[in-house]
Amino acid sequence: MEKYKVILNNNVIATATNNDKVIDLIKKHVKDIEYQPYVCIKNHMFSSMNETIMDDCTISVCKNFFESSRRTYINSAILILSHVTKQIFPDKNLNILHSMCDGVYCEFTDKKCDEDIVEKIKQAFSKCVENNFQIEPSLISKISAIQYFNSIDRKDTADLLRYCSNNYVTLYTLDGKKYWEQAPVAPSTGLINIYDIIPYSNGFVFRGPIEGSSGKLKEFTNQERLYEIFQEFVNWGKILSLSTISDINKNIINHNIYDVIKISEALQEKKIALIADKITSAKKKLVFIAGPSSSGKTTFAKKVAIQLRVLGYKAIVLSLDDYFKDNDELQEEQGENLNFEVLEALDLKLLNEHLNLLLGGYKIALPKFDFLQGKKVTSKRMIKTDDNTILIFEGIHGINPGLTKGIDNSVKFKIYISALTHLNFDDKNRIATHDMRLIRRIVRDYKYRGHNAAKTIQMWKKVVEGETKYIFKYQGNSDIMFNSSLVYEMSVLKNDAEKVLHQIPFEHPSYPEAERLLQLLSFFLPIDADEVPRTSLLREFLGGSSFED
Repeated sequence: MEKYKVILNNNVIATATNNDKVIDLIKKHVKDIEYQPYVCIKNHMFSSMNETIMDDCTISVCKNFFESSRRTYINSAILILSHVTKQIFPDKNLNILHSMCDGVYCEFTDKKCDEDIVEKIKQAFSKCVENNFQIEPSLISKISAIQYFNSIDRKDTADLLRYCSNNYVTLYTLDGKKYWEQAPVAPSTGLINIYDIIPYSNGFVFRGPIEGSSGKLKEFTNQERLYEIFQEFVNWGKILSLSTISDINKNIINHNIYDVIKISEALQEKKIALIADKITSAKKKLVFIAGPSSSGKTTFAKKVAIQLRVLGYKAIVLSLDDYFKDNDELQEEQGENLNFEVLEALDLKLLNEHLNLLLGGYKIALPKFDFLQGKKVTSKRMIKTDDNTILIFEGIHGINPGLTKGIDNSVKFKIYISALTHLNFDDKNRIATHDMRLIRRIVRDYKYRGHNAAKTIQMWKKVVEGETKYIFKYQGNSDIMFNSSLVYEMSVLKNDAEKVLHQIPFEHPSYPEAERLLQLLSFFLPIDADEVPRTSLLREFLGGSSFED
């Protein structure tokens, strides 16, 4: 029997045979630390713990219930949902649509889902968890996988795999049935035991634990507006006949993608025009735009300004970043490690003073924050407003109620912007909006900030933590939400993102995440960036925007 050398967590050397699974070695040799039992890193790539060891390798465990563990948890839950709903409703097709309420929103194709149906799903899910079925990975040829999914009437998955650039794919077997999953799943169903399934609109929401808290659910918060904006984009997808990656790829092959680009851009422009109509009809004087990183806030603000000018108004775009406190003042308040993401990093007194002066018709000299000097400098830009002027501010705290306490709410219009894609791998595997924003940022950081992909990936966790603390919880305060996602954008971003991601050495800590993103991008056929209009919001990340200063 052949033996293999396995290095666990960079310090434990173990011996394995070709019958040993990763999970067996971890249980036997990793006893000095607590670890998450959902997924591991094998040879610098995320892997199933049920994978059989076939060669010398390195294996690392995930110590905390952060992004990779939670992603595996939710993906494993989706696999179980797919399995049990087919068992109890063989004539119905379940669609896993999008993130929502600390989980995922799901619908049947016929949109028929009452409380009795949800209760049956909950019971079947609970039984599957109780049975603790093993979820076994197996590597098979792409051709064999396509033939298999065609044979069981899963054309959506078969069509997806046709465009995959890899010759082999991993399938996961649960209770005798095979499934394709976008990323490794948990080794057994019994691990997915903290959850809730609740009826919602035409379907239901599966809720799981949030990052950093694997043992409990957060209190339910109804994200009605988020649901509405997703549904709006789903409807746009119907207009374009696009809901999966294979739909995009078919349009590229058939040379119809140019019409898709034009219609996508036109739909987005129409939405911005409608927002401008709402601002003016409500007679608002101040517009505040907020959203997470890589949402396209800067270009969106400029597009809103143009639409306001079309309606005959003078629109002035300003950045909240120019109202940061000087570094010296922040150091007195925070110490040496400055945090520019908290609301208190802004000079709120000056901002509110300026806004009151402008609303009163007075002229002011705008500040300009010099990041190199770490302080505000007085710019030569003087502005004054009149009855026909609308001020537009963009920044992460734009819809935080603490930002403009000294200003009457009747003059404010608050917009929340994010990139919320409805596009999925297939009916059962969604593309996380989180991933779209990360890929946008990787491309932008490389082009404009001199950051390689490794640095962007390493910074991303802190970026998301800041968004959770300071942005997401205020999205309900907005007057309207705007979805900045473009259905075709991943095929364009793919060109630059792949080049940058491939530069990360395999020994770097960000390599597993880079490989995961490369796997995601591998399913998209490319679109030349020259096809993207110079006025597109996507140009904020690609470069070449006509809105660049």
